[in-house]
Amino acid sequence: MHRVIPALLLAGCTAAPATTAYRDASAPISSIALFDASRLDGEWREVASFRDSGACLICRARFSAGAEGLAMESGAGRAMLKPAGPGRMAPVGLKGRLGEPWWVLWVDADYRTLVIGTPSGEFGAVLDRGEIGPDRLKAAREILGWAGYDVARLKPSRL
Repeated sequence: MHRVIPALLLAGCTAAPATTAYRDASAPISSIALFDASRLDGEWREVASFRDSGACLICRARFSAGAEGLAMESGAGRAMLKPAGPGRMAPVGLKGRLGEPWWVLWVDADYRTLVIGTPSGEFGAVLDRGEIGPDRLKAAREILGWAGYDVARLKPSRL
């Protein structure tokens, strides 16, 4: 006859702590050292993002390079993305998860597709200048996965 210890039974029933992070913080993450923010000038649209609800986070964005950094007008609001290191930008004017430092995780050679995220994993998105090709979407998902993001939680954006 086996004796069951009630405390051990209850331990298996406790809920995991709630988290909004979409990436494993112990996974390596890096930004693009040779990123050129001035090449983002123009219109972008969100293809996919990590979010709990809604159609999109950034939605559509217009970037304009200036002396202080990259001005952004988007569905998330107006912001100034100030340089904060190689491939890193500090948003000024955005709140919550979008206000955390943005790291450029990947951009294709022609600056058509951009993958951004935060080291905390609270935010991540794929932006594109038009219709994203399946090859670039696959590459974006692979980069996010390598950076520790749970790509099963990446939601397509509906604009």
